[in-house]
Amino acid sequence: MADLYENPWERRTTVRKAAPGTWNNGSLLSALSLTDSSHRIIIGVDYGTTYTGISYVDSSKTSINDIHVIRTYPGPGGADAVWKTPSRIAYRSENQESSTNQFGYQVTPKMTSYSWTKLLLDSRTPATAHDDPDLQKSEGTGMLRLPQGKTATEVAADYLREVYRWTVTELEKRISPEVVRETPFEFWFTVPAIWSDAAKASTQAAARAAGFASRPGDKIFLIPEPEAAGVSVLKGLTQEGLSNQAKPGDGLLICDCGGGTVDITTYKITSVAPKLAFEELVEGAGGKCGSTYIDRQFHQWMSRKFGASFDKLRFEKKGPGSRFMKDFEGHKKDFGSSDDLDQVYEINLVMPGVSYSIVYDDDECVVKLTGRDMLSFFEPVVDMIISLLEQQMRLANQAAGTCTINRVILVGGFGDSPFLNTKVRAWCNRQGSIRLLCPEHPQAAIVRGAALRGLLDIAPIRKRCRRHYGVAYSATFREGVDPETDVKYDSWDGRKQCNSRMDWQVKKGQVIDENTHISTSVRRSYTAGDSLIRTKTLYSSSFENPPERKTDPGVEVVGTIRHVMQQSHLAKFESSYKNGKLRYRLCYDREVILGSKEGTLQFRVTCDGEELGTASIEYAKDEVAPGGGSPASAASAMHYV
Repeated sequence: MADLYENPWERRTTVRKAAPGTWNNGSLLSALSLTDSSHRIIIGVDYGTTYTGISYVDSSKTSINDIHVIRTYPGPGGADAVWKTPSRIAYRSENQESSTNQFGYQVTPKMTSYSWTKLLLDSRTPATAHDDPDLQKSEGTGMLRLPQGKTATEVAADYLREVYRWTVTELEKRISPEVVRETPFEFWFTVPAIWSDAAKASTQAAARAAGFASRPGDKIFLIPEPEAAGVSVLKGLTQEGLSNQAKPGDGLLICDCGGGTVDITTYKITSVAPKLAFEELVEGAGGKCGSTYIDRQFHQWMSRKFGASFDKLRFEKKGPGSRFMKDFEGHKKDFGSSDDLDQVYEINLVMPGVSYSIVYDDDECVVKLTGRDMLSFFEPVVDMIISLLEQQMRLANQAAGTCTINRVILVGGFGDSPFLNTKVRAWCNRQGSIRLLCPEHPQAAIVRGAALRGLLDIAPIRKRCRRHYGVAYSATFREGVDPETDVKYDSWDGRKQCNSRMDWQVKKGQVIDENTHISTSVRRSYTAGDSLIRTKTLYSSSFENPPERKTDPGVEVVGTIRHVMQQSHLAKFESSYKNGKLRYRLCYDREVILGSKEGTLQFRVTCDGEELGTASIEYAKDEVAPGGGSPASAASAMHYV
C-alpha cells in the first residue's frame, strides 16, 4: 500500500460524515427579544449580474408571508414599487458632478459607470457548451470592464457597500434604529450554483469588505440561487388548499434564468408535513447564458449594421444604463407578447453621419428593429436553456428509474420573459404530463427564498456534488504509461514514482450534506527547527470521467490548503533523536468540509479530536493545473476555521 501514499507516512483519504451539528455554527432562531441572544434579523441578498434585491424577516416569524422585500431605492426610477435595483456603480472620482459614489438607479446615462461586474468574479470556471461564446470577447470592451487599478472583487465590494448602507437605512426606518443597533444580522447571499469555489469565496470576501457581518454577532452564509428559489417555490406549492399542491414523490425542475447565468436543479419532495423536506435528484446544470446574452447579440447586430458609427460611440451612450439600452430593455421584456414578427421596435440613438435606411431614420435619430431581428437575438439563448432542460430531465429520469418530473418552475428576472415562457411551455407539452409554472413575481423568488432558508432552516436534505474533488499523490511509476516529466524518486527507499496521480476523493454527483467531509490521515516525520507550515493542493474536475493525472486537461487547481501548527502541539507526538537531531512522528487528520452551512469550503486539522493550529485555503489565481483550466483575474480569498 505504500506506493499509493503522498509520502510513505501519508495514508489515502476517506470520505465520512461528521457527527450532526459539528460543522453547523449557526445559532437557533427564537422569539423576539432584544435580550434574547438567539434573536436575529434575517436578510436575503440576491446580488445579480444586472439587478440586486434585498429581503428581510424577523426570526420570531414563521411564515413566508412575513418576509418583506425592499421595494424602494434611491435615484430616478427607484422610488416606485420595484423589486430590485440595478447592479451598477459610478465612482465619484470619475464623475465630477457627483460628490459621492452612486449606485443602482442613482447612476444616470451620462455617468461613467460599471455593470455586470459579478460575471468577472468567476473567471476560473471552465466554459461549458451552454455558455455565451461571445462572453469573453466582451471583457474590457465596455460591457464587462473594470476601473483602472481595481479588481472585480474590489468593484463588487464598492457596489455592495452602497447596498449595505441602504439596507441598514431602510431597516432603521421600518423597525427603528434601536432594534437595528441591538439585533444581530444574519445575511444569506445567493450565488450561482455553477460557480467555482473561488468565485463563492470572492463573493463572500466582497460582502465582508463592503461591511456585511462587520458588527459583532453578525454572520454571512451563502446559498445557491436555484436552492433559494426551490425553498421559496416549494414552500408555496406545499401549502394546503392549492389546486396544484405538491405532494411527496413529486419531481420539480427549477430553472433559474437570470441576467448573467442560468441554473437548473431538480428536486424530489420527500415530505410536506410536519416539515417540508426535499432532495436533489442529480447534480444540477447551467451556463453563462442569461438575458445579457441578448444584449450582446443586439450590440453585435448594431456593429454589423452601422460599423464604426456605432462602435466609436462613447460607452455612456450605448452601454448598460444608457437611454439606448433602457429603450431596448423595454422591448426585450415585451418581446413574445405578440406573434407579429413584422412589428417594428424603435430605439432612440443619435449617430452622426448615418444616412436613412431600412434600419435607421436619420430625421428622428431612431434605430428600427423588426420582430425577426429580435427573434435572432433571443433564439440562441433560449435554445441553450431548452438544451439544459433536456439534459437535466434525462439525468433525473435515469436516476429515478422513471419519469419523475411533473413540474418545471421558471424563476429569475429572465424567467418572466413572454418569449421564454412560450418556448418552455411548448417544450413541456412535448414531454407529456409536465406543467410549467412561473411565480407571480419570479424576480423576487430567489431573494425571498434566501431569507426563508434562514428563517425556517429549510434546505435540501441531500445535495449532489457538482464536481470531482481530490489531491495528487505519488504511486509506483508505470513504464510506458506515466510520463517521464512526472518522475519522482522516493526519499525513503529510492523507488521511481509518478508524482501526478490523482485520488478523486469525492465524485461528481455524489450525495453530500452539511456533515460530509474528506478526511486524510497524515503520517509524516518532522525535524525540530523546520517550518511548522504544511501545504497541500486541492484539485477539482467537472468532467464526467475525471482525468487520471493532475497534468491532464480538465483538472483545475482549486487552491492550496495551508496548515499552521504551533510548537506546543509537538508534545502530543512520539519523538526520538536521529543523527543528533530531534525528530517527531506526526499523526493527524486533515479535513475538507464540502457541504458546510456557510456555503464555502471549510478546513481543519485534528489529532484525537483536538484542533491543531489553523487551516485555510488560498484559492488559485493565475495558476492552473498544467493542461487544464483557465487563468483567473479575481483576487484570492482566505478562509479560516
